[in-house]
Amino acid sequence: MTKRTLALAVALSLALAGTLRAHGDFTHVLGTVTAMDATHVEVKTKAGKTVSVKLTEATKFTKDGAAAAAKDMQVGQRVSVEAKGHADALEASEVKLGVVPKPAAAK
Repeated sequence: MTKRTLALAVALSLALAGTLRAHGDFTHVLGTVTAMDATHVEVKTKAGKTVSVKLTEATKFTKDGAAAAAKDMQVGQRVSVEAKGHADALEASEVKLGVVPKPAAAK
């Protein structure tokens, strides 16, 4: 019984370690685009913090699982950014474009 418990614990530890490392050394930035240009995007997170991420020619853009381009990104759009580096020098590897909220109807 002890060997079985030990084997189960080892297997579970290995499975969890793989899951935790699944995204490697990427930083995930989730939020709303507040500003952008050809070289960077600023994202306001749910916590209210604005994060600046550098864009390069190697940065991939996707929308709904299909290829997209930087020109498809808009202020107010929800994004998910996978970036390399540290908080003060993030470089986007991939930007997943989400929805753009519709303007509120005038009353």
